[in-house]
Amino acid sequence: MNQPARTEVVTPSIRRFQPGDPAAGIAAEIRDSGVAMVERLFAPEVADLLVAKVMPALEEQEPGGGEFFGHRRRSVGALFARGPEFADHLLLNERVLEVVDAILLPDRPMAAATPRRKRAAVGPDGLPENFHRQPDPLVGPNCHHYRINATVAMQVVRGGQNQHLHRDQWRYKPYMHRDPEGPELSLAIMVAGTDFTAENGATRYVPGSNRWPEGRMPEAHEVVQAVMPRGSAAFWLGSVYHGLGINHTDAPRTGFIYSFALDHLAQEENQFLSVPPAIAETLPPRAQQLLGYRMSSTVNFVAGRDKDFVLRPGAGSVLD
Repeated sequence: MNQPARTEVVTPSIRRFQPGDPAAGIAAEIRDSGVAMVERLFAPEVADLLVAKVMPALEEQEPGGGEFFGHRRRSVGALFARGPEFADHLLLNERVLEVVDAILLPDRPMAAATPRRKRAAVGPDGLPENFHRQPDPLVGPNCHHYRINATVAMQVVRGGQNQHLHRDQWRYKPYMHRDPEGPELSLAIMVAGTDFTAENGATRYVPGSNRWPEGRMPEAHEVVQAVMPRGSAAFWLGSVYHGLGINHTDAPRTGFIYSFALDHLAQEENQFLSVPPAIAETLPPRAQQLLGYRMSSTVNFVAGRDKDFVLRPGAGSVLD
């Protein structure tokens, strides 16, 4: 008697890279599976420094976060207002910016190593000649520039349940739906401030779910934890299912999340209030741009200000 063929269950994994690996390879893996890790991207002493900066604010809180976070989360936002160390080490990290450039494909890239695009000539109507052209979403440009979407230092304490698996891009529903064949909308980075282990609830991801149709839900065997030593970073697309794990230990697990989104999308965390001009002016100019203190080609216009550094006086223009 013939036996029914067995369906092989494939155990997913998250591909790991080293800090010296080419950004193009990291970005290609993120595009393919939606998530990748770079081990020890930041030195352990940098992770320790950043954790020490936020620990007083975290420790004065009772675990909370509501049902969505399992009532076991402590968190603080506005990271880039909490000391220049956060911008110096996280926001302006060249390898991070190279990867974000390769995923979000801006007209104005931010990493020094990313090739600059040739600016389109202006036509007789005053608009760039490529103004009405539909760009290739894998080539771009898919935005004028990108900027910080949200920042948080998050600590997970013992107990609770696994967080409901979700996609970051859902924050724009029901008003915007991502086309799986279209441009990426956002890219997030989780930096391990302490070691992330299976026992302390390392973040759970569903590799490949960025290519799933709407309505397809993860199964248990498709979920994998981002186990990584402190200073490592996980990168994931806004279209990837993910969620916190359960911390079974007595030691809190601490991480830093900061995400980038296309400049024509509203920022999840209002950076202009989180990092007001008086603080932003103390940060490097490129950090100011990444926070959003910059004009796009046709939006975010401020009269009498420099279009690339709006905290500076300048002519200002809706088109460049």
